[in-house]
Amino acid sequence: MSFSRNVRRAQLIGPAGPGAIIDLIGESFVAVDVSRWSRTLPVSMPRLTQRLGVRQLKTPTGFGVPYRRFPEWLFCGRCRRMIRRRPRDESAKLTCAVCAGDRPLIPMRFIAICSNGHMADIDWWYWAHTNSTTKCEVRGKLRFDHRPEEGSGLSSLVVRCAECGAGRSLDRITSRGSLTQRCEGLQPWQQPLDAEACDTLMVATQRGASNVYFPSVVSALDLPPESDWDASSATLARLRDNHLFLALVEDPTLPVRDMTLKFLASREGLTVPELERLLSTESSAQAHTGTEEDILPEEWVALLHPRDTEFDPRDNFITRPSRAPRGPGGGTVETELLSSLRQVILVDRLREVRVLKGFHRYTRENMVSANLAPDQTSLPAIEVFGEGFLLAFEESAITEWERLRDVRERCRTIERRVEAADAYWLPPVTPRFLLLHTLAHLLLRATAFEAGYPTSSLGERIYTTHPEQGPAMAGVLIYTAAGDSEGTLGGLVRMGEPERLPALLHSALVDGQWCSLDPVCSESPAQGPGGLSMAACHACALVPETSCQATNRLLDRRLLIDPEFGFFRNALTIAEDVPWRARW
Repeated sequence: MSFSRNVRRAQLIGPAGPGAIIDLIGESFVAVDVSRWSRTLPVSMPRLTQRLGVRQLKTPTGFGVPYRRFPEWLFCGRCRRMIRRRPRDESAKLTCAVCAGDRPLIPMRFIAICSNGHMADIDWWYWAHTNSTTKCEVRGKLRFDHRPEEGSGLSSLVVRCAECGAGRSLDRITSRGSLTQRCEGLQPWQQPLDAEACDTLMVATQRGASNVYFPSVVSALDLPPESDWDASSATLARLRDNHLFLALVEDPTLPVRDMTLKFLASREGLTVPELERLLSTESSAQAHTGTEEDILPEEWVALLHPRDTEFDPRDNFITRPSRAPRGPGGGTVETELLSSLRQVILVDRLREVRVLKGFHRYTRENMVSANLAPDQTSLPAIEVFGEGFLLAFEESAITEWERLRDVRERCRTIERRVEAADAYWLPPVTPRFLLLHTLAHLLLRATAFEAGYPTSSLGERIYTTHPEQGPAMAGVLIYTAAGDSEGTLGGLVRMGEPERLPALLHSALVDGQWCSLDPVCSESPAQGPGGLSMAACHACALVPETSCQATNRLLDRRLLIDPEFGFFRNALTIAEDVPWRARW
């Protein structure tokens, strides 16, 4: 018997994806890997599929994704009896069989994880008998007692054997070495035959702790020519889910090629030449070479060079350059704000595909794939449609600012902390990344107020690199990708138009000047986890983590607004001397 619980599809590529624990109305579940998803639809993006080394990207249908109850150990809040619910018991109510009134069972708060990414229930029977000298063979009878006289800490909670009376409190359960349980190399939904070789010592943690799940997500924008719509697009999308079509793409010399072509063409209502043209299109699309590191440079080039040709409203990548900003001349707030901009691109329509590669746990020593099948031919993905605007900065202005001593010193301070924390998952720390990332956060907050979008529905894409490492990039794409297949309504694109952009930039920077926690925030040498940000806090610069590509780290608003070395210091100095109503 199955039960339905509601999770948004976008959450499956991130906080509620394979391997993540979610709490829903007093129950706790873990999502299984994509190889066990029975009802899916293909997500087409050959460029990204090739970069990730898989054959297919899958998104769940309206029938949902299977989840497994975890942890299996639960307890009754009234009689304190502990019960282990196996998958075969899901047909029964999640209530205590002893207490009257359908008393609900509560999941145990603590679980066991290891540095290689595995997760399991704590062996509570062994925990209860750790300090016992009595030999007890009955494993199923446990109690989770509460001793009020011990206070409200973990020492007041005791797991006790109802058979022999042995027990142990949860005091120091999360301390390293306190749990002597060896890892069996499994995820909660796997069977013993699926076990990997792993004999590390597991650690206990709360099931909602931040170190239980670190998703590894890769996203890419759909770019021309694959993003262009034509009459065959719908047919090609359907064929990408056909194993015969995929076989013809992979092996052009297939012995039964002619017969397969005729059969497939007849089945799809096409002529053989039409099918061969679609095969050629797909083969060309899958011929991309490169790595994940090439995704952003390719997008940067495509964004900076809008095509002059006519576009179809159904295209998935529609861009146009913004008109030249109109201003009253040099020395104004407007011209100072826009003087460092190389180009402003309005993105009327975009399609983003987000893929969950896998996840880490605890110390992030090993990534667990989101597909645990032996062949690993697919990964979970979603596609979203939206709009946005790109601010591309002059390379000369960025380079000159990067040479400032204070800028280099602040950047080096954060870089040393990233190295000490071994935060290898974060983007490389450079002055331009810190600048553009902080600007993106201030713009996200200001845009949410001006355009009416909730901040959680907006996103950032930071285009930055060293000139010696490839094409020099210095830009920020602010976009929303939370709409349906029809995209969004154009409110965000209008924020990049010349009549609105200067006011938006000014509003974002002025908001960055004032923080309710100043001067503590602006003068703070380290903020956030590991001290990986400096002048940035919840009151001035942080955004929902779903909107940030660096998990709200690597931020410093003084790099933008400081009167000595801030990138926008000249514009803000002029703004202070101009009456507010005369600025625009």
